[in-house]
Amino acid sequence: MLNTAMLPYEGGESRVHRTVARASVEERLLVANSMLARYLEGWAEADPAKIADATAEDYDFYDPLVGRYSRRTLRQYFALLRSRFAVAGVARVQDLVFTLRGPMLGPSHGARRQYWREAPRLGLTGVSEIMVTHRGVAAEAVAYDLNMACETLLGRSCSETWRLGE
Repeated sequence: MLNTAMLPYEGGESRVHRTVARASVEERLLVANSMLARYLEGWAEADPAKIADATAEDYDFYDPLVGRYSRRTLRQYFALLRSRFAVAGVARVQDLVFTLRGPMLGPSHGARRQYWREAPRLGLTGVSEIMVTHRGVAAEAVAYDLNMACETLLGRSCSETWRLGE
């Protein structure tokens, strides 16, 4: 009976080996999807600890208007958002939530997926490219639609932006 399970098939591998390899890939996919779900929940709750818990050790978050952050410095990102939008009255955690919808349809690039990204109370909208591995979310890069909220995020007032354009 054991020998029949170990009989080779066309690829030369045993059936048992192929089943274990397939299970491993499926398990990795389940883990990656679970980590991604927790990551998205963390952004929806503006909870940097929850986001960090769903990331890989070498996680890299890049927001071109604010900078680059790791899982250890993500709290600073939220603190910076809060301080830059304080002029507009943003002070509560609920004001800093981001909704990520997707993944967007289109060609996939391996572990990279694109999501629509929005912080409705801040007025920020754009796209995020998220790279997910079985170890967690490895990276995210944000690209915002240009609007007045982006100027606030950059730390400029509308009048300063107008003067810079003159």
